[in-house]
Amino acid sequence: MTIQQLSSGQPLPIALLLKAEPDEAKVLACCQSGQIWVMGESTVIRATVLHQKPDDMLTAKIKNIAIQPGLRKKGLGQPLLSFIIEEARRQGVSHLLVATGNSSIGQLAFYQKASFEMLHLDRHYFTEHYAGSIIKNGTPCRHRVVLELNTL
Repeated sequence: MTIQQLSSGQPLPIALLLKAEPDEAKVLACCQSGQIWVMGESTVIRATVLHQKPDDMLTAKIKNIAIQPGLRKKGLGQPLLSFIIEEARRQGVSHLLVATGNSSIGQLAFYQKASFEMLHLDRHYFTEHYAGSIIKNGTPCRHRVVLELNTL
């Protein structure tokens, strides 16, 4: 499968990106200032947004990794994450950050298997920034866990 960066004129895989981040305004804001990478042949099955911080070009954030629901847990996310890590290195990024919810057990394991380490916890992030409660894996999602990978 090919991985390519979307150019400004190409349509966003918004429905897919909303699977990882339900707030459409946040998704659109990230896409406007970030690089959108997609993987797939005729349809986009995986997408991610890589966002470099304007005040710190050595640090980038993975803002969204999304995989088509029927294709999850089949080992498809790892090749895209590996590509994004290598692309970040190629761009001179030394620190790569990603955040997920405290109840996102699969995502926490996924990133830690790729050598990301827990950096800090933003207590009550989801209860303060999202309307309504979020439940994942039968557990309330309240806190944001930020993980970091030193790419050097």
